[in-house]
Amino acid sequence: MIDQMVSHKENASRLLAAMARASSSGFLVSASLLLCFSILTIGVYNAYFHKLSAFPGPFLARCSLIWRIYHSQTGRYHYAVEAQHRKYGPVVRVSPNELSFATVESWKAIYGHRAGGAPTPIKSEFYDIYGAGFESLCIGSERDPHKHGQMRKMLSAAFSTRVLTEQEDIITRTVDQFVVRLGTDGAQVNGLNMTKWYEMVAFDSLGEMAFGESFHSVQAGKPHSWSEIIVSHLYFITLIDNLRRLPFVARLARLLFPSTLAVQNQNSQYSRRKVEQRLSRKSTRNDFLSTVVKSYEEGTVSKEEMTAHVSTLTIAGGETTATFLAAATYYLLRNPSCLIYVQEEIRAKFSSFESINATAARQLPYLQAVISEGLRMYAPGSQGFPRLSTGMNVGDVFVPAGAEVFTHAWTLTHSEKYFSDPKEFKPDRWIDPESTDVKEASQPFSMGPRGCLGQNFAYMEINLILSKMLWKYDLELVNKNLDWERESRLHVMWWKPALMVQFKERRST
Repeated sequence: MIDQMVSHKENASRLLAAMARASSSGFLVSASLLLCFSILTIGVYNAYFHKLSAFPGPFLARCSLIWRIYHSQTGRYHYAVEAQHRKYGPVVRVSPNELSFATVESWKAIYGHRAGGAPTPIKSEFYDIYGAGFESLCIGSERDPHKHGQMRKMLSAAFSTRVLTEQEDIITRTVDQFVVRLGTDGAQVNGLNMTKWYEMVAFDSLGEMAFGESFHSVQAGKPHSWSEIIVSHLYFITLIDNLRRLPFVARLARLLFPSTLAVQNQNSQYSRRKVEQRLSRKSTRNDFLSTVVKSYEEGTVSKEEMTAHVSTLTIAGGETTATFLAAATYYLLRNPSCLIYVQEEIRAKFSSFESINATAARQLPYLQAVISEGLRMYAPGSQGFPRLSTGMNVGDVFVPAGAEVFTHAWTLTHSEKYFSDPKEFKPDRWIDPESTDVKEASQPFSMGPRGCLGQNFAYMEINLILSKMLWKYDLELVNKNLDWERESRLHVMWWKPALMVQFKERRST
């Protein structure tokens, strides 16, 4: 009898277990089917019924985020978008709610000043991610056009040509130290990795102008830790920008990728330390933060807003200049006739190293052509600057309200429609009166009320570094197999390969 009871209990337990497994399996099957049905439904809606369904683009981009996320995370998004423009034309749907434009008209339509009281397209949610880690918005992350305008007005005085000219001696000291180090450290056969050395001098110059002291990267011969944090921060901005398009995943992103939060915190914490140091230093020097410090002391700007401004200025001011200098050096070394010509122009203009200054350098036509061509070939902001349509026309194309739009700079500046031999480095196109190239297609600093605030500083620094370096040295590319563009990756800004250059004192004076 007891054995029979035990047997019945065992059978009952097995039956309950089987029912539980069946119930669990049934739930999983039902959930999976529901998920698949939901994905299919969303895909069909995006492809055929969405407000942007009439716009052409790759099928995966029209129905889902798969195409965008894949190409963006590989760092090859600029090539992928360019290929789609070649296939589909000047307007391409690159994700369900996002359009890429590759026309000159789109620059002004999307980014230019508004006429007749037309509403301004605001920055997309991408800029919320750009400014994450701070409790206040700043010049880089403020999406409201009016508030952004107030911030820009506060900061713009420090970036005027007059103020920068007054501070040129400070920048020159940093540049001179850099150029001297190139000769002492770069003469060996292996050369120097100029990708890193340009980041070092750009970061040191920014430190002098923003915080009243250099980061001493050039003196130490290695990048400052903050510059390394910034590069990682840019990659994670790309990652979170993709995930924010999937609301549920975006909420889990901080848990799924804890390193993003760690890097973000490192950046914000270092920004706060630098602000505390700047406030404790009673400097009379008119630097980038002078007006912000004054506003803080008057109580119109919080310390956290000041800190957020510092982060933006550091990211935008250091990395973009270094990116251009590395690219321009590569293109010159790949085009020896251009290198010789610009060196001859610089050496004919200046009788000594000490006589070189940014104002005079900016009067050299071929040097300026080299700079313009380098910015065309490898613009720091090649990925595009997203805006939200207000329900507006971009050229003759109407874009429904709420859609994200941007001008894809890489496609535009590498298009045969606007530039002859667009893949070739040809500085002469900028000074040849017979050239038919459409120069307005290249807007490396964007345009309009949100165009780059620091472009005057960038041009000053670029002119000083190139003219002094090319006056003093003859250069040779060490890693001759380098394919600069193919080995670069784009994550908000460029992730660049090593550029090994050997420096030799000029053969003649």
